[in-house]
Amino acid sequence: MALGALLDCGIPLEALREALFSLPVEGWELETRPVLKSGIHGLQVRVALHGQSDVEEQQRVDESRHDHRHDETADATDHVSTSATHSHHPHHHHKHHYSHPHGHGEHEHHDHQHHDHDHHHGASMADIRDLIEKSTFSERVRRTSLAIFEKIAVAEAHQHHTTPDQVHFHEIGGVDSLLDICGVAWCLEYLDIDKIYASPLPLSTGFVDCAHGRMPVPAPAVMELMKGMPVYSSGLKGEMVTPTGAGILAALCEDFGEAPAMRITSVGCGSGTRDWPDRPNILRVTLGESESGGDKSTFTEDLEQQELAVLQTNIDDMNPQLYEDVCDELWRQGVLDVWLQPLQMKKNRPSVKLEVLCEPEKMDSVLKVLLLQTTSLGVRVQRVQRFSLARRIERLDTPLGEISVKLALGPDGEVLRAQPEYEIMRALARRHRMPLLNVERTAAAAIVSRWPQCCQTITEQ
Repeated sequence: MALGALLDCGIPLEALREALFSLPVEGWELETRPVLKSGIHGLQVRVALHGQSDVEEQQRVDESRHDHRHDETADATDHVSTSATHSHHPHHHHKHHYSHPHGHGEHEHHDHQHHDHDHHHGASMADIRDLIEKSTFSERVRRTSLAIFEKIAVAEAHQHHTTPDQVHFHEIGGVDSLLDICGVAWCLEYLDIDKIYASPLPLSTGFVDCAHGRMPVPAPAVMELMKGMPVYSSGLKGEMVTPTGAGILAALCEDFGEAPAMRITSVGCGSGTRDWPDRPNILRVTLGESESGGDKSTFTEDLEQQELAVLQTNIDDMNPQLYEDVCDELWRQGVLDVWLQPLQMKKNRPSVKLEVLCEPEKMDSVLKVLLLQTTSLGVRVQRVQRFSLARRIERLDTPLGEISVKLALGPDGEVLRAQPEYEIMRALARRHRMPLLNVERTAAAAIVSRWPQCCQTITEQ
């Protein structure tokens, strides 16, 4: 569905086929056709191996399994074909040559017929890495493809108590999924996509039959991949998020939630094979340019960006002597900044606004300090985005001793500004029994000697 949606944005199918031909695999066909889902257009991608699609093959395997399942008691509606959304597929009849290490030496899968044991001999991460590295894809496409596979390998390894390199992809190891993932990576480069954002993901129920047997939906590896992602209950029975889809988002998605501000340039819809009772089975991709007009050299895009939290509270009934201890405790909690601001509150009471800037994961400890170590009864919290120059600390020798200097860096790593650390200058002033102003001038001279481009900034300071 992801591949169909990207192709629907205007990518020539022949160009994608030509790119995928560089993979050292044989016997595959890639076709598309427009379909209507609940009256809405979608582009459906069909991957066939020797003339048989993944959906047709899965149906044949399901029928074979059903014939041998004498103790089957689950309701038929609990069964979800793993090929329903072109992502979670069995190992197919094909001619490509995977080399499979199994601990007893290596052997090759050549042209073969399906047997139950074949479904347990999927491609290893090493096999997939070898196939992708042997292609003529660009470095970006190879890197993106491997990043997706490796995310899935880590999730599978966690579920099966093994290592990522020892994971054998069963469903995901088929040629169809190799084409899916590499095709998505190639399409992203073709469309020159810089960042990917996604809406929250739908959770569903039911069961899925795969190489390890019957598993709950979402599959265990999918749940592992979705850690940290926002989700919601769809109320539907059937597989809505597959390992491939979750792996793509886990590897490439910048953020989840509301769509970012942009100017829309194209919209594509990829269709699945299932029909849901209350919604079209469509994945929609929206392409757009940022408000800056897509200029990749804009100043903002070269800055470091962080999602931070600002916590603030107004206090009008606390002994002012206590603020020093409260602020010290906040610094010990690892906050990024603390500041006090005088206010005039109700009944003309002089008061103080205490504000803290911290990383989101520090909010709990900051709230504990504010509510338990001050007289505040409530704290306001805002999520903010901070843009900042990159920075680093370097040590610098001066005639008075070694000092620490905080450097502000430009996009190319050049030093824009340098500021000596106050506490170290203060310690040097005490050691040499001289005015702090003299220490600051000595530090400034050493900085200008080391980084002449900072001369104007130091002089102004």
